[in-house]
Amino acid sequence: NPSRAALMAELVRSATADRLQRGGRVAFADGRHFEFGAVPLPDGNALLTMLDISDSRKIEQALRDRAEALEAADKVKTAFVANMSYELRTPLTSIKGFAEMLGAGYAGALTETGQSYTAAILESVERLGALVDDVLDLTLADQPPVREALSVGDAAETAAAAVAPLAGEKRIDLATEVQGSAGKVQAEGRRIRQAVEHVLRHAILHTPAGGRVLLHVDGDKDRARIVVSDNGPGMSAEAQAHAFDRFARHGLGDRGERALDLGLPIARQLVEAHGGTVTLLSEPGQGTLVTIELPRR
Repeated sequence: NPSRAALMAELVRSATADRLQRGGRVAFADGRHFEFGAVPLPDGNALLTMLDISDSRKIEQALRDRAEALEAADKVKTAFVANMSYELRTPLTSIKGFAEMLGAGYAGALTETGQSYTAAILESVERLGALVDDVLDLTLADQPPVREALSVGDAAETAAAAVAPLAGEKRIDLATEVQGSAGKVQAEGRRIRQAVEHVLRHAILHTPAGGRVLLHVDGDKDRARIVVSDNGPGMSAEAQAHAFDRFARHGLGDRGERALDLGLPIARQLVEAHGGTVTLLSEPGQGTLVTIELPRR
């Protein structure tokens, strides 16, 4: 290739006549890529080096193509889950509405057995609806957050208010303590509230009726801290090891220990997207403590 030959000649001339050090990359028509350099030598000559980087360029391109394919697949997955969540909610809303009408006697008086069946339908609809929401949250949790100044105490109290009806139904004493040191962080309020709500809901669901759940918020100059503790059955070492696994097997253990669900994995993803951490401490029969820490910046 005349142009490539001219380039090589210019490199040698610059190094020998102008005493200039030159370097760069060149691609040949056959697809090969070289990294070159020309260095002037003390005796008036020049040292020309050429390194074949064709294989490394192919690897770089393959990695770029793979990254682009993964990004495209992730977008398709997110869109699919969001669409499926909508499609599932529509029939669930209809099922719930008709079940409520049956329970209210719009189709005639129901027997006691019929009422219990209707209540079971409504309970299942609520559980499935919550699961659909959790799957959607889990899918969207990795999206970059939109940060703004957020009062950590206000976010925690809003989350507590959202789960208060659930605590009331189970006769759980839900207490909130917000210290002045909680302050503010740069975070997306909706996601932080979601994270706290998931942790609170997890604690309430797995604490026996009449139990207690405490939400404590404080902080220091570097971070804000949100702590949720309960006096529930606690978790075994094995359960703790899988507490943050996505789609871990649900259900109670042999000794009635708390079940695993999507709440904690979602909370961790939401918090880690902000550069924070979620940790868990638990002892069987002694309750569980979950700590969320968020950096100030």
